[in-house]
Amino acid sequence: MNILYGVNATGNGHISRSRITISELKKRGHNVTVLFSGRKVENFFDLEEFQPYIIKKGFTFVFKKGKLNVLRTLLNIDLIQFVRDVFKIKKEYDVVVTDFEPISAYAARKLGIHCIGIGHQYSFLQKIPKSFKMKLASLFFLRFYTPINSTISSHFYHFNQNILPPFIENGLKNQDAEPTMKNTFLVYLAWEEQGQMISILNTITGNEFIYYSSVDKEVQIANVTLKPFSNKHFKEDLIACNGLLTNAGFQLPAEAIYLGKKILCKPLVGQPEQEHNAKILKRLQHATVCAEFTKEEIEMWIRNGKQKKELYNESIDLMVEMIENPKKDFRSRISKLWI
Repeated sequence: MNILYGVNATGNGHISRSRITISELKKRGHNVTVLFSGRKVENFFDLEEFQPYIIKKGFTFVFKKGKLNVLRTLLNIDLIQFVRDVFKIKKEYDVVVTDFEPISAYAARKLGIHCIGIGHQYSFLQKIPKSFKMKLASLFFLRFYTPINSTISSHFYHFNQNILPPFIENGLKNQDAEPTMKNTFLVYLAWEEQGQMISILNTITGNEFIYYSSVDKEVQIANVTLKPFSNKHFKEDLIACNGLLTNAGFQLPAEAIYLGKKILCKPLVGQPEQEHNAKILKRLQHATVCAEFTKEEIEMWIRNGKQKKELYNESIDLMVEMIENPKKDFRSRISKLWI
């Protein structure tokens, strides 16, 4: 099949899971063109294996100090360019897959091509526990942002719905050894104020922190090592570290849970998906949740935080089959993945 695969590049989680799925689709002989949007061109990294790919502006969510800035997000929207990008896509694809990427989804609607929504966000269209805010978001925003014909959704738990477990890339599997970097913690906080976070971490003596950020080369600031973004090196440090400080996304916490790492997470304020994820992670005892990253919260987590390892069953083969057969009923096979 000829597949257009849209990837929302606002966060690295969409890129990380798409990397796995796209690789498997190509192995099965499908022609995959990848469309990225939601990030400036200069901020992408490690895209070689996605070729051929296209980068468009799309929509970008703007956060400041760990909180969604609604006004700046709205002001950043360029609807004219968005419409132009949609109309540039031609009817040369058998199916469109969107990982919460709107240009590919609207192009599929315009061209009459079946569009599959793939990823964690689409679990909110099913009957799972949701706050009132998340119910509103799932009713309006999800359907409006990426119009779709069918979904392949994933979550930390199934909630007796047709939801896949998180899928984990091969490089993270069979990693049962004890952490090789004792008292060393991995930090991925793309939406927090970096300078403020480094100042807090510098006060936490006796521990080391590896902080991935948009630096050009590795920089040491007391007990904090700043590293440039790299999928390979990030995953190596995730395997070796003792725990993870992050926001309440989906893919990265799922990988940390699979590896048995303890997690301290802070949901982005005003982002319903992250607020929901934080509640579910706490309910399932997979993470410690905080409202703010403070010296006291981090030190308490280092001393008392617990990890709960979950070896999610392999779902990538079924996911690829679902893309190849978007109208087939896979409910019984999905349920078996949680046994």
